[in-house]
Amino acid sequence: MASSRLALALRHSLLWPRTVALQSVRRPAYLISPFWNHLPGLSLLQFWQYRTQHTIGSSRTRRSEPFLVDSAIRGDSGRIYKVEEILSVRRKPLLCVYRASSEGKQFILKDMIKGEFDYQLSLQTPLAPCPNIRVLVDTIRDDEMFVYDFLPGDLLHLSQQALSTQTRRHILKSALLGLAELHDRGIIHTDIKPNNILLDYDTSGPDIRITQVRISDLEDSVLLGPGKSIKGCLCGNELWRSPESWARAKQNTPSDIYSFAIMAIYVMSNEIVFRVSDEELKSDMAWWHILRRHISYFADESGFQGLLGHIGEDNPFFERLIALTGDFNAEKPRQPFALWHYVEPDFRDLVGKMANLDPNRRITAREALEHPWFKKAVL
Repeated sequence: MASSRLALALRHSLLWPRTVALQSVRRPAYLISPFWNHLPGLSLLQFWQYRTQHTIGSSRTRRSEPFLVDSAIRGDSGRIYKVEEILSVRRKPLLCVYRASSEGKQFILKDMIKGEFDYQLSLQTPLAPCPNIRVLVDTIRDDEMFVYDFLPGDLLHLSQQALSTQTRRHILKSALLGLAELHDRGIIHTDIKPNNILLDYDTSGPDIRITQVRISDLEDSVLLGPGKSIKGCLCGNELWRSPESWARAKQNTPSDIYSFAIMAIYVMSNEIVFRVSDEELKSDMAWWHILRRHISYFADESGFQGLLGHIGEDNPFFERLIALTGDFNAEKPRQPFALWHYVEPDFRDLVGKMANLDPNRRITAREALEHPWFKKAVL
């Protein structure tokens, strides 16, 4: 029954129009707290069954209250960190993020989820030579905390500034280089979004000059063995996650690539393309409203079929996705990103290759770096 309905949907001319004029409506960017990028990820708790290695961390009883401002905390390196600001507090379990200072420099101190200290240490330490990934610079083992360099900006907010096209391209290429380093090592980030791209910059001249670009928040990252995937997890943020993540189907490095493509559109066009109303976002049908946009902008016949094959007929989203295709008609046509003619053709082509609905047909990070659009970047 499902197969016959799918065949009917794929033949429907309104679902796969050959020409649809896009009404270019600029939606305001959805901005959130500038400190969100420093919050510890909790979805990592879902990943325990997928760990390829795991060592329980300190058995010391965890403190029950945050450190106070002006507290002095000794790192395992011997460096003393003075707490300047409590950026976030989550309880049950207690997970805090602090801005601290030491020897004239600013740092971020971050609680690890209990039992994750050694796993994260083993994952992040080999990444230290990678200039486009933010990894720990010190540890506080007794309190199961990591210390990170403080970077003052994030891509969600800095993209709102008057940056040149070349600067935006430079930022995206630098971030993609970091993602490629993760993927080369079999690590899936799971939460690619603009506020997880941290930046340092210089404003002393007439234009903003980017000095550092780093992917952050590796606490949700997963090291996968060859041919392995994570499944059953709702990874990432609803405005940036891949369709297979919405379906809690198999996820691997292509899922990061899809999220990166959506982020790239935001950086270059100032549009969060999956942004729906607050009412829709908070509703039980948020998946419907957001996945409708996935199909509208990025579906083609083979990609849609490939996505359905990827998630499988037993997945409830198999039927849901087919039902979604019936929501398009002459009055509400699809708006394929490939036809957004106000967007640079090379960029449309790059995004189309990264945001194919079929995870198996998306290009890799290394392949994307070789695309003509990125070849124009000056690092």
